[in-house]
Amino acid sequence: MFGIGFFEFIVIAIVAIIFLGPDKLPSAIIKIIKTFKTFSKSINEAKTVIEQELNIEELKEDSKKYRALLEQNTQKIKKTISSDELSVLQQSAKEVNSALEDIKKANQDNLGDIKTDDARSVSETLEDKN
Repeated sequence: MFGIGFFEFIVIAIVAIIFLGPDKLPSAIIKIIKTFKTFSKSINEAKTVIEQELNIEELKEDSKKYRALLEQNTQKIKKTISSDELSVLQQSAKEVNSALEDIKKANQDNLGDIKTDDARSVSETLEDKN
């Protein structure tokens, strides 16, 4: 209790008996004990309030950390989705380009056939006129 040893407590008791006398000493001890209980109760309440405040601060800090982590992961997910969508778009673009190439080849083949047919028609017409 306050770092007071047994010997120091005896000295304080003797001094208290000398100054207060045996008549006032019991009432003084009761007042001191009540004051000490009130003081220790106030100290304990203050400790509890401080611990709660510190706990609230820790919770706020943890909340901020988790919020930052959530935002980072959200950004990563957005980037992942964007890259996945980009790869799908690239694949679609390749398919469209391939289809266009096929259409061009088909058109060139059709034009070649038409030119061949036109040349035959012209030669047949010339032969008929001769």
